[in-house]
Amino acid sequence: MIGFFDSGIGGLTVLREFRKILPEYDYCYFGDNARCPYGDRDDATIRQYTEEGVEFLFDQGAEIVILACNTATAHAIRYLQQVRFPDKKILGVTIPGAEHIIEGGYRKVGVLATESTVRNRAYKERVHIIDDTVQIQEIAAPELVPLIENGVFEGVLMEQILSTHLGKFDADIEALVLGCTHYPIIRHHIESILPHIPIIDPGYESAIKFREYLIRHPEIEKNLSRGGELSFFTSGDTMSFIKIGRNILNRDITQFTFSRS
Repeated sequence: MIGFFDSGIGGLTVLREFRKILPEYDYCYFGDNARCPYGDRDDATIRQYTEEGVEFLFDQGAEIVILACNTATAHAIRYLQQVRFPDKKILGVTIPGAEHIIEGGYRKVGVLATESTVRNRAYKERVHIIDDTVQIQEIAAPELVPLIENGVFEGVLMEQILSTHLGKFDADIEALVLGCTHYPIIRHHIESILPHIPIIDPGYESAIKFREYLIRHPEIEKNLSRGGELSFFTSGDTMSFIKIGRNILNRDITQFTFSRS
């Protein structure tokens, strides 16, 4: 089983891409909706919450966990991989997104993300490890995740917020990274404001890279259960999670709940 962790519902956009490309595997998703958003929290808290979520997924039987959250990836993945779970497999979404910037030959790229992802300079640092001449402009949009978590995908307020933040990017950016896994839900709005700018979705890029990862690591692939089963857990309101999750995945989702004491 492949586990997915996110601060809320945004990671469902990553799960959606994985299921399109690798539908045969079993997946387990945990959204920490009760404590979402993570983007305005301090580094230690983000790391603690992410550690708890990842541990929960391993306890459910996950063979590998995907941090389907840019904020969690930026602040916790190295600690989780090197210190907390050195004998487990944990992957994030920022590296595939950053690698696609290089592979696409872009020289100046915008990143729309949460405050903490921007503060951490997650994409800039990762890209500059490979090529420090690529210009990365990171802009935070803190209002977006709370709106999306409450099921607000449309409307004047959403359009105004996006127009304000997208208008901060330099006019000559060559591509825009959706630096939060919630943002593909409102991708159509972003494309209407920046119609000629290619959009990079790290969730999609992560699914592509994960398929390649499994080919390189048959010893991991052989342990993944197959059956196309999906299970879902949330620390928040179950009915709200199901309602919004159906819209993202375009299917009914099985109801599981997890409440943290």
